[in-house]
Amino acid sequence: MTTVLIEDYALLRVAIQHVLERVRNADDILAISPAHLLNMSSSINRPVELLVIGCSGVADQDLGLISQSMAFFMPRLVLVLYSALDPAVMGTCARAGVAGYLPKASSPDALAAAVSLVVAGGECYPQPAGRPQGVSQTPLHELRELTQRQEEILQLLVQGKTMREIGQHVGISVATVKSHARTLYWKLNARNQAEAAYIAVQMGLVRSGAVLPPAKKDLTG
Repeated sequence: MTTVLIEDYALLRVAIQHVLERVRNADDILAISPAHLLNMSSSINRPVELLVIGCSGVADQDLGLISQSMAFFMPRLVLVLYSALDPAVMGTCARAGVAGYLPKASSPDALAAAVSLVVAGGECYPQPAGRPQGVSQTPLHELRELTQRQEEILQLLVQGKTMREIGQHVGISVATVKSHARTLYWKLNARNQAEAAYIAVQMGLVRSGAVLPPAKKDLTG
């Protein structure tokens, strides 16, 4: 077991688990309610890789759950999902080393991108001006002025494809894919693929749930 999800509402717990299964091994995900945490066996394998905690919106209760679950599972990474943004809870999370503080209302793509970003070593917190973490002062219209090939590659990057897989899908060399990726990272002010995917999803630069058809082979890019 490498990923633990704690969420009180059963239907929401299932929905979040399905998103986690897009970016984590489904067999290594444990989804439980806060009540089940009290009855967890001490023999469970710890520490866990990723702990995802769904908050209730009641500050004291949420802080207690975060503290208790982090102490029990000793996670390497923590992502907290909030129902209502609470600056005090967010500040406590940041001081405790929580890697991400994300709204429960996030789209599946945004949540999947946030998990990938956190696992890759990044952080995702609400920004004061409503800008995604890591986005520079590049005008939005400039970010949207991507070539058709760049848009295609960005969509595949968000899906978690490797450079080689993208090259095979699009029909260009790996070197050309990397060149396009570097340009995208620069435009998004992202340090890596996970960060670029998170920013792109948050800014609405990709089509949610889109699956691109294989392109004809073109080694010129």
